[in-house]
Amino acid sequence: AVLLLASLSSANAELRGAVYLQSDSNIQATSTTSTVEINEVGMDGLVEAFCGAAVAISEAFWKNGGKPHSEDDAYPQAACDAAYEEAVAALTGAYNYPDPVLFKPTLTTAQFTFRPTMEGALSYFIGTDCLLKSGNDGAQFPPGNDGSAFREFGFALANYRTHTGLSDCHWAPDSYVTGNNAGVAQGKVIFERTEGTTSVVDKTFSFGVYRSGAVVITGHHSSSDIGAAQSTQYTFDDAEF
Repeated sequence: AVLLLASLSSANAELRGAVYLQSDSNIQATSTTSTVEINEVGMDGLVEAFCGAAVAISEAFWKNGGKPHSEDDAYPQAACDAAYEEAVAALTGAYNYPDPVLFKPTLTTAQFTFRPTMEGALSYFIGTDCLLKSGNDGAQFPPGNDGSAFREFGFALANYRTHTGLSDCHWAPDSYVTGNNAGVAQGKVIFERTEGTTSVVDKTFSFGVYRSGAVVITGHHSSSDIGAAQSTQYTFDDAEF
């Protein structure tokens, strides 16, 4: 099965964003994009771009005066503007935004688990405070939010608990589905923080071809890494697989 990002709720629905199935009649009618092979190298490159963007957003924030979230004026305008600029560039470059992306971050909040919109993704990457300061008037998440009913720190800022920024990010791919105009990759992403701690998350990315002909990320599912202690199935120390 191949994902179709466009909402095809009616027979006359128009394709938005990425191309998935060249054989789909809706896509044939609305897309001028030629067949593009999506291979392992291209998918790895886009996931590495995501990794690089996460670190770049973090560095932009902290190098421009960002402070730990518990301090006064923790989110100065210059720091938020720099982080916002990096985030917008990443989300409109490597991802299918501003058209929909099937994005499910690792840890979110009930009612706002999924982030198919640009505003939701920006909020997750740079946090409520920076989005309020640096985003356009209509770019708040959820719409109309002023920070009193919903607030998140921003994953890419790494400004929560005692963390003070990301220092590196690595992609460890596990498996792929390649094809024409569609592809999927899954593996682990390892985030390193400035204080020396590390987080590992399991990722599944789907890919399509944007209207410009560029390959982009169309789906991004993230979940916590499962170690032996968290396994939901029986395992045996002496078993060989």
